Amino acid sequence: MTVTLPPYKAATQETRRSSGMPGLSSCYNHREGTTVRNTVLATAVAAALALAAPQADAQSASKAEVQAMKAQLEALAERLGRLEAQNATLQTENETLKSAVDRRDAEMDYLKSQTKELREEGAVAANEIGKVKGADWATKIKARGDIRYRSENIWTERVAGSGSTAVVEDAADRYRHRVRARLGFDAKVTDTVKATLLLATGGDDPRSSNQTLGSQSSRKSIGLDMGYIDWNFMSGANAVLGKQAWPQWRPGTSMFYDGDYNPEGGSVKYEQGMLFGSAYGWWLSEQWNANDQGENSDGNVVGAQLGLKFPLLGGETRVAVNYSDCGACQDQTSILYANNGNGNTTYRVPVTTTVGQTNTTPAVTVVNTTQANYLRYDYEILELAAETGTTLFDLPFSVWAHYANNLADDVEYDTAYAVGASLGRASNPKTWLAAVWYENRDADALFGQFVDSDFGDGRTDSEGFVFRGAYAPVRNFNVTGTYFLNTINKDRAPVTGTGFAIGEDLDYDRLQLDLNYRF
Repeated sequence: MTVTLPPYKAATQETRRSSGMPGLSSCYNHREGTTVRNTVLATAVAAALALAAPQADAQSASKAEVQAMKAQLEALAERLGRLEAQNATLQTENETLKSAVDRRDAEMDYLKSQTKELREEGAVAANEIGKVKGADWATKIKARGDIRYRSENIWTERVAGSGSTAVVEDAADRYRHRVRARLGFDAKVTDTVKATLLLATGGDDPRSSNQTLGSQSSRKSIGLDMGYIDWNFMSGANAVLGKQAWPQWRPGTSMFYDGDYNPEGGSVKYEQGMLFGSAYGWWLSEQWNANDQGENSDGNVVGAQLGLKFPLLGGETRVAVNYSDCGACQDQTSILYANNGNGNTTYRVPVTTTVGQTNTTPAVTVVNTTQANYLRYDYEILELAAETGTTLFDLPFSVWAHYANNLADDVEYDTAYAVGASLGRASNPKTWLAAVWYENRDADALFGQFVDSDFGDGRTDSEGFVFRGAYAPVRNFNVTGTYFLNTINKDRAPVTGTGFAIGEDLDYDRLQLDLNYRF
């Protein structure tokens, strides 16, 4: 019989149906289906040959039929080859996909493990952050301070007696030990606002935070030395409100202003590029009287400074002009600490106060009359200052000058000036400083409440030299010696009359040995 393709297809399909095998729906059973198909095909071919053989003996098959059968078998073999190649490709792809799935599963397991660890670490970090936030205020506050122990000797002359019989003689030498301690805190309020609080020893004297030892070891006073808010409102510019340090630049070691005096009020400071300057207003006293016809003028000082800085001689040079006006100062007494003019010209006015009443009948009012000092002049002060810094013998070297003139009306003693030089700087370990300067201060050239409290017994109307040396064996500690070789009452004698003036140009010498500790 002749074997044709349709009976083979039918037999193959029937075999697949009768075998109960499912269709090849995935790459995982594709190989198994192909094997079955090959088996069925081989069986069909063998059966066809077996059936054809008896008939070949009985009948003579034509050569054409044999060739046709051969062609069909070759076609089937070619088709089987293609199917096997496709099966091999699918099997390779299947292995690749399976490997990718395995890697993905492994990655998922790793990510789950990492997620768990990160959650645990996040919980720990959140706990630590909570602790840090709880103590965050402490990181915004910086503490600083210093302690100074001083041994001081004072040698001076004095006027003994009164009238034309008064004489000049040596006063008793004074020898004392003093201590100054200061502790400050700078707090960052915002990125542009800082608050400062500084506590210091000392009483009410605005020009001194020293405490003299020897009062039966009594406890020493501590007060508010500084307390202010500093706002950096633009690049290079700050507005400061409260009890603060001097905002104006001062040359070298000029003693026109006391370093312990911290004025009260407001200021604006600027420094950018070559320019620097400041404007300020200080409150000296509050005058209030319920009687509007009484004295209600508050003592105050307003002023401004403008300066330039530029390179010169391998260092920096600064020049500045400053003007200040003391308002409600002339003919006033409330602005004088301890009712002392500190060398400024004053006149005395009787002041009567009621002490009480007697127990007599009728009662008698008891009054007390004292003499109060009033300032005779106003203080409208123009200042010029300059300083040049360079190096000498590989050490910092500077020369400076300071000049002041009181422009107020009718002032006779109205000029002050100072010049000085310094070599070295006692800051780093085994460094030293040497300085010398001269000052001459007329009685009314400067406002006496502001001048340095050591030079010339803390008064205007004085002149003389100051010599200073310092050595720092280690950082934050130095030993300093300062010697004042001064003359007081250079303009006016304290005892005067018709035909005599006694007490001019008295000697005033002062030696200070300091141990300075900073932290």
